[in-house]
Amino acid sequence: MVEDQVTLKCIAAYEVHRNLKLAANDVGVPWQTVYVHLRRAGVPVTGDKLRYGSESDKLAARAEKLFLKHVPNAEDQNIRQFQSKVDFMFAGLGIDVKASRKKQHGVQPSMQRWMFSIKKQEAVADFFVCYGFDRDGINLERMLLIPGELARHYTTISVSTAGGKWLDYAIEPDALSEFFNSLRQAA
Repeated sequence: MVEDQVTLKCIAAYEVHRNLKLAANDVGVPWQTVYVHLRRAGVPVTGDKLRYGSESDKLAARAEKLFLKHVPNAEDQNIRQFQSKVDFMFAGLGIDVKASRKKQHGVQPSMQRWMFSIKKQEAVADFFVCYGFDRDGINLERMLLIPGELARHYTTISVSTAGGKWLDYAIEPDALSEFFNSLRQAA
């Protein structure tokens, strides 16, 4: 019975914090104990990148929230598993969301680009949705929808603001919503 009470406390604390160490502080047990209780209870330990992640994790979490705003019926795979193979599933397709801040490359200030690392998902994602933010990571400047087949064997997608092959896959948020909704209707 005592075990069940600890498990319930661990679950409640983790639901509040989405952080093992903070939940452990609330319950008064080591974080490892919280983890074991959560796993035994079938609670996915996924964390909260928006609150506790690095700057790039926070930018990625913002992009994932934007994707859900654009495609609200997508199934968020990050809720189910920490570091899932793809971020979302929709109509049986795996979608991975990428985010990047615009950075200067080269010596001329006009030479700017976004860099999206796809090396972990290039073989499994059916689509990549890339969100290109301004230098501060606040304003969305560019959005791409790239078929997974076209990105196979790449580790990084580099998108220049001056143009290039990847800009052929630029898409507006409304068009992204329409595209994914058409997939649901076709299924």
